Amino acid sequence: MAHIDVRGEGRGTLPDEGSAIMQVIALQKWSKAWSISGSFGQSIEARRKIDAAIKAKDHSAFKATQRRGHWRVTLA
Repeated sequence: MAHIDVRGEGRGTLPDEGSAIMQVIALQKWSKAWSISGSFGQSIEARRKIDAAIKAKDHSAFKATQRRGHWRVTLA
């Protein structure tokens, strides 16, 4: 599963799911920065989906869940 942990500025938390996803897209957190597990073929496919969604600014391609002090953004 591919994911990235997103924190707010100054180690604060972001207010909602949309803000976490917007930060991934606005700061262009490309697939190189993501943690990806799985076989080689699965990881290449996930990387392509992540990069294509960021390039197209597709918010619906991601979902975010709140963790303690940060948001975990994954592919939807």
